[in-house]
Amino acid sequence: MISAITAQGAEVDTVLPYAYDAQAADANIVTAIEEMAQGRIDAIALTNLGQVRRLFQVAQARGCEARLREGLAHTPIASVGPVVSDELKAHGLRTDISPANDAYFMRPLITAMAEALANSPPRAAAR
Repeated sequence: MISAITAQGAEVDTVLPYAYDAQAADANIVTAIEEMAQGRIDAIALTNLGQVRRLFQVAQARGCEARLREGLAHTPIASVGPVVSDELKAHGLRTDISPANDAYFMRPLITAMAEALANSPPRAAAR
């Protein structure tokens, strides 16, 4: 496609809006794992199976898979749909929150999370 545009005489400035430095994000993932393990995160929303895989890849690489599993054991897990839920199940995890009526996209997921969290008792931070 770019070659067709340049063939017409245009200059192309390619932008990669979804590209990120995975190594730089690792520290943020490890911080989130620790926050979850300490009971400081009310819920985790997972919107694609790559997120589940990435959590486990980073946890294994950084030696904190036990902390990840500890955090996920007491943190409600929201899944956007069956593909993500199947990936969670493959890792021995459950889905606590999911959208109703086969509406597998962000807005119904957030609505389901808001309803579930509004109806749950306050959580005390784990130590």
